[in-house]
Amino acid sequence: MGDFIDFFLQNPFLIIVLIGILTSMLGKKKQPQQFDDPNTPPKKKWQEVMRELQGEMQQGNPQQRPAPAPVRKVEQQASQAVEVIDETTNEADKRIAELRRLQQKYDQERLYQKAKADQLTSTISDNSSPVYRKGPSFGKKQLIDGIIMSEVLGPPRAKRSLQRTRR
Repeated sequence: MGDFIDFFLQNPFLIIVLIGILTSMLGKKKQPQQFDDPNTPPKKKWQEVMRELQGEMQQGNPQQRPAPAPVRKVEQQASQAVEVIDETTNEADKRIAELRRLQQKYDQERLYQKAKADQLTSTISDNSSPVYRKGPSFGKKQLIDGIIMSEVLGPPRAKRSLQRTRR
C-alpha cells in the first residue's frame, strides 16, 4: 500500500489526469439535474423533428400550397415580347437623338468660349503696355554661361567665406 501511494506522489502528471477524470464524471451526473426544469420544453432529436415535418408535408393544408402558375399561350407571349422590343427601341432612338442634340449644343458652346478667350488674350497682349510686357527669357545655355561668368568676374574663392551667413 505504501508503494502505491509513493508511486502516485512521484508522478504528479498521473494525479492531474485522475483528478480530471473524476471531475468530468461528476460533472456529467449533475447536468441532467440542471435541465429538468419544468418550464423548458423537452428536447427532441433531429430525426424526430424531420419525421414530424415530413408528416405535415404529406398531409398538406390546401391553404399553404402555392397556387399553380397560370398557363399562357406562346403566341400571346411572343406578341407581348415584340411590343416590348418595339417600345424599347423607340425609347432608345429618342434618347440617342437627345444625346446627339446635347453634344452639338456642347460643341457650339465650347467653340464660342474658345473664340471669346482668344479675343481676350489678343487684347491683353498689347506690346506697348508696361503691365503685360514679357520679361527676359533665358535658355539653358545662357544660364550656364551666366554662372561661369559670375565665377570668373567675381571675387576669388579663397577670399569668400566658406560658411553661410545666417539670416
